[in-house]
Amino acid sequence: MLSAQERIDLVIGSPTAAAMFVCADAAGLTAEDLADPAIAMAVASTAMRKLNPWSGGAAYERAAALDNVKGVEGLVAAVVSDTRNAWWWLELERDRQLWVSDITLDPAAFELPVSAEHQRWTIYAQHPNYANCIDTSTELDVAPAQVHSGLHNELAGAVPTDWYPNFPLRQARITVADDARVYEIHQPQAWHELTLRYADLAEYEGPDANLLSSAGIDHGPAPIWHRVAADWDGVHLSFFGLLTTLYTPITQDGITTTLWAWSSERTLWLGNAFDAVNYLEPLTEAPDPDSFG
Repeated sequence: MLSAQERIDLVIGSPTAAAMFVCADAAGLTAEDLADPAIAMAVASTAMRKLNPWSGGAAYERAAALDNVKGVEGLVAAVVSDTRNAWWWLELERDRQLWVSDITLDPAAFELPVSAEHQRWTIYAQHPNYANCIDTSTELDVAPAQVHSGLHNELAGAVPTDWYPNFPLRQARITVADDARVYEIHQPQAWHELTLRYADLAEYEGPDANLLSSAGIDHGPAPIWHRVAADWDGVHLSFFGLLTTLYTPITQDGITTTLWAWSSERTLWLGNAFDAVNYLEPLTEAPDPDSFG
């Protein structure tokens, strides 16, 4: 468990978290405002759009956020010390998972294939082939709204994403088994350690040239996901993990990793680890990003 000071230090040293607090201060928001999950996610989304790797100015924006956050450390301290914001760094809430998807995979019965994993694309995307796994996101405590999870926020186009599916989309509320093995990411070191443990460093061919040129991001190697699946059923990126890990490089022993391709709080599931899958009404259109309620 991280202390409040350790969380403050992570925010101050993480571009996305720093940009969020700079944006909040510029908008005149207070710690009281940011205790509302809807406002917190909306401001985080604004920060992520500013840091969009394909904007042409991403490297400058990251540096500016890290410089400017020094002037709002009081706001940072007030927010990360507020017990109402404990959901930011909670471990997976097993009875509050939402799934929304355009794939035909049955979330109640699937297994990640081994043969699909050794691809340059999966290293670049930092994710298995989306047709072979599922992602869930935690249901937010917000008023009735179209955007009530990180995945819905991504579908609304509130954050940089390559996910532009054809509607309608399947939806379900999923209950995760008590014995499901979940790897938790609440800070960039956790992504780095996951990568080093499960990557094939001998096969890594270096960073993507376009990403490096446009954004100055060296994504580094990524886990070989069927290796991860041998030990873990899911990988959970908490909201605080998203804020502190996205676009934050970690270099140790000459190896750099930077999580850049995950756009929301989510759990990547590598196999069925669920007690129940309850299907909901299909999502017929993209959520309204201004519909937090």
